[in-house]
Amino acid sequence: MASPDGTHYVYLKLGSTEDGDLTINTLALKAETISVSTTKTVPSFDVPLSGMFSGESRTVALNLGMASKTVSVGGVITDQVIKRKFADTGPEYYDASESTPTASAAAGTFETGDMFPSLDTDDVMSIEMSKEEIAQLIHSNTDGTTFQKMQNMNELIILINSKVNSRYQYRNADKSSDLVPFNYSARGYDNTLDNQGAILFVSDFPDSVNDAGLKGFVRSFSCDFSAESPASISFQLEFEIAVTV
Repeated sequence: MASPDGTHYVYLKLGSTEDGDLTINTLALKAETISVSTTKTVPSFDVPLSGMFSGESRTVALNLGMASKTVSVGGVITDQVIKRKFADTGPEYYDASESTPTASAAAGTFETGDMFPSLDTDDVMSIEMSKEEIAQLIHSNTDGTTFQKMQNMNELIILINSKVNSRYQYRNADKSSDLVPFNYSARGYDNTLDNQGAILFVSDFPDSVNDAGLKGFVRSFSCDFSAESPASISFQLEFEIAVTV
């Protein structure tokens, strides 16, 4: 199955995105390598005197469901057309000749017909940005906080092939694969199948390409501007899965 745009399989949501949408306020990443790491945190301690009579010492571990989860993505950035949708739709917000939107509205010299590009009927702007601008945009958003919702990169989408649905049934009669986001959900209803014993805050294994991916934050982003590769910029992104507040 082809990806939503026929080319990319990794997407970084820029903030204020709509559920089930991989086009608006989203960057498509040309990923070449992806590394997923899950590190379990299990407190353990040796039991005193446990080997005195049996000849075998013992250690007790408390599996309390704690783990750190990170994803590393490496690839290249090229020129890209992105779609942005803002709450600000009036032409005065896009006038660079005035110092404030209020001043622009008062001057009345920059109108909707002057916008290039303009907004479509859904107030969505499609704009082509250079690879350098894309890199700068990601750096700027990485430096932002959750208070700046348009800069809050809080979801990473990695599309994978999946033959088996959320209830351990084949997705298609010919056992072919569909694309779904990689995440940490298990198959089954609450307290059933892989989710036996899980009764609260259970998330479903994805059954659609538009289901939720990995929620968290960008821990770091680095890129290299190289004269040897003028058509692209190499990058490395570290994403940590977490509940951000």
